[in-house]
Amino acid sequence: MSAGWQPGGRFVGKVAVITGGTSGIGLATAERLVAEGARVVVAGRSAERGQAVAAALGADHARFVPTDVTDRASLDALYAATVDAYGRLDVVVNSAGAVSVVPFGRMKPEQWARTIAVNLTAVFDSCQAALPHLRATLAAGLVAQTAIVNVASLDAVGGDKGMTAYGAAKAGVVNFSRSLALELISEGIRVNCVSPGAVDTAMTVSTAGDPDHAAEFGRHIPAGRFGRPEELAAAIAFVAADEAAFMVGANLAVDGGVTCATGHPDLLAMFGMS
Repeated sequence: MSAGWQPGGRFVGKVAVITGGTSGIGLATAERLVAEGARVVVAGRSAERGQAVAAALGADHARFVPTDVTDRASLDALYAATVDAYGRLDVVVNSAGAVSVVPFGRMKPEQWARTIAVNLTAVFDSCQAALPHLRATLAAGLVAQTAIVNVASLDAVGGDKGMTAYGAAKAGVVNFSRSLALELISEGIRVNCVSPGAVDTAMTVSTAGDPDHAAEFGRHIPAGRFGRPEELAAAIAFVAADEAAFMVGANLAVDGGVTCATGHPDLLAMFGMS
């Protein structure tokens, strides 16, 4: 958590589910929402890691539910367990994902299918499984709005070599979220995306953890560095909070300035004006 952050109360009384919540951006988001008063259900595959995360967050504030996001029955059970434990559901953060870098010509159909399943189909299933519980919270008059935040990627808006499957999945997440937002906002359910750029997590250890690779990435990121998970968590918390009530179907890029550029050369330097 960033040194300047002072815990507030934007999520006091609210209940959030975070898929992929045992590491990286998902874990940082769980920490942030708990710090702001939420009770959080962390979903992931590793029981050992999940139990450790829940213990660190505090038994009064968090619990772990083992979940395979590629299994619809597992997601249905996740949301049922959440409501059984806490009586309501206010916020869903779909953060589970997996990156694969494979040249298209060598990609096996099962690699494509797995990448789409984890990064796109799982978001559909999670949102659909959560929907009746979000509606129930609204029907009970507990809040004016509930929120879904889908974690997409910079690869949703631009391509990278070797990332055909991942880019297709994340672009699908963004447009799925837009369409879903149009369907649900009249009920008081807000749907939005947050798209991280390069973030220093376990999923990016092959780049962020390699000094040469990290330096190469840094040269292509206007901010000059990888993002930190807690910076993404801050963005996700804002999008999920009531103060973002007018944010509907948006895709918030948190990428160190990468999407600011056209890709053209530095014109000021080219014309001797820098």
